[in-house]
Amino acid sequence: MSKFQKGFLFDQNFCIGCKACEIACQVYHQQDEFINWRVVDTFIVNEDGMEKELFLSHSCHHCEEPECMRVCPSEAISKRKDGIVEINRDKCIGCGYCEQSCSYGAITLMGKDKKAQKCNLCAERLDEGELPACVAGCPCDTLKLVDIFVADSARMQKDCVGFKDLGFKPSIRFYPKFRAQYYDKKVKL
Repeated sequence: MSKFQKGFLFDQNFCIGCKACEIACQVYHQQDEFINWRVVDTFIVNEDGMEKELFLSHSCHHCEEPECMRVCPSEAISKRKDGIVEINRDKCIGCGYCEQSCSYGAITLMGKDKKAQKCNLCAERLDEGELPACVAGCPCDTLKLVDIFVADSARMQKDCVGFKDLGFKPSIRFYPKFRAQYYDKKVKL
């Protein structure tokens, strides 16, 4: 395990579901319209007797122990020292084992060449000191790039509505659930 693990920090409390992160990723990577490395899902929850929409922005979680890397017979998937899980498409043989092994559905073989593809955390942008396209594109600042170990020390959560840690140590954390405090307050005039 590295001493530094890049990943995402998401604030489900304030995400408005605009999909700007999803679109920014798709535009930056010039993906076909039916391929999305980042997806925003909508969930309806009942909170205090009222229905409420919550959103979850997710992509590859750059797991600390990536199952996709373990099952790849051509060793096309590797993990950088900073924790980013990358696919070398030149080595990929399109077998689909990585796609089948990813419990989060983050890998697709839907491209024209039928080779594996997924979020690379915009590694080329990070190497130039820029933020990932999805993070830079979020107008509400609900998606951030973090060191997962720092997020853990700040007691960020590993689960939220629509997401469960399935044991592969995904590199995504969530702000704690915000609960509005309802109280009567006397206002002095």
